[in-house]
Amino acid sequence: MSPTGDDRPGTDEGPGGRLRHEREERGLTVQQVAEELKLDAAAIIALEQNDFASLGAPVFARGHLRRYATLLGMPDHELLADYDRGRQPGDPSLIPRAHLERVPERSAPRWPWVAGGLVALAVAAGIVGYVSEYGFALPWGRDEGSELAGAPASDHVPAGSITSSPAATRTTPMPTGSPMQSDTTPVSTATPGAQTVPQGAMASGSVAPGAVTLDFRFAQDSWVEVFDGTGKAVLYDLGAAGSTRTLTAAAPLSVTIGNAPAVQLTINGRPVPLPAPEAGQTVIRVSVDAAGTLR
Repeated sequence: MSPTGDDRPGTDEGPGGRLRHEREERGLTVQQVAEELKLDAAAIIALEQNDFASLGAPVFARGHLRRYATLLGMPDHELLADYDRGRQPGDPSLIPRAHLERVPERSAPRWPWVAGGLVALAVAAGIVGYVSEYGFALPWGRDEGSELAGAPASDHVPAGSITSSPAATRTTPMPTGSPMQSDTTPVSTATPGAQTVPQGAMASGSVAPGAVTLDFRFAQDSWVEVFDGTGKAVLYDLGAAGSTRTLTAAAPLSVTIGNAPAVQLTINGRPVPLPAPEAGQTVIRVSVDAAGTLR
């Protein structure tokens, strides 16, 4: 004879089946038992169906069986013995299976992204601060050899053509009272690639229209500044004794000479006497127009 619904394994066999039979004989519903035991109705159904895995660790299942048996007046030690005989080996989870199914999966930690974002922000802030302070020019990109008396190299780019004799590159002490006096060693300000005035160019009259050629010859150490009409430095240099400086630039020109009595000036190949400095002074300031006239 085939087993009936009440004889199916997992339903009537084991402690769960005995509890269900006793409950029905007493006329109690699942909800009534759940309220008495302060459990969910699902937990009572799991007990009666021997579904102890959904209740969590064995200690929870044994506790529920003991309380259920006490409520129905049944010997709990017999139910617990049945439970122990039917329990599967292994280490069950301490979390009920129903709860495990609802546990969300944890995503990968986000702190590496946060840390990376903070580092990128700090680098960007450093770049912005550097550009705002120095611009796009790199600190090691400046030509220190082209600086004179501590002024930026960009201020000494001649607007005209400058030539310098080899003696001009010698180390020359700064004359006393010169506005260019500095602790740094002066160097020539001739710009690389500038046109060189050939020998005899002044005598041949090959000066471009509107331009003036000046030739400075230094009998003693001196210094000279020449600015064009736009205020740009054409020549800003020291002259050692025995050296010369030659330049061609668009007039009018503003010329300042230190130790003027030791300097001889030639304009467009024509020697021009320099005015005498004021009493007790060695510096003079003159201007040269397009006709080569000294004023």
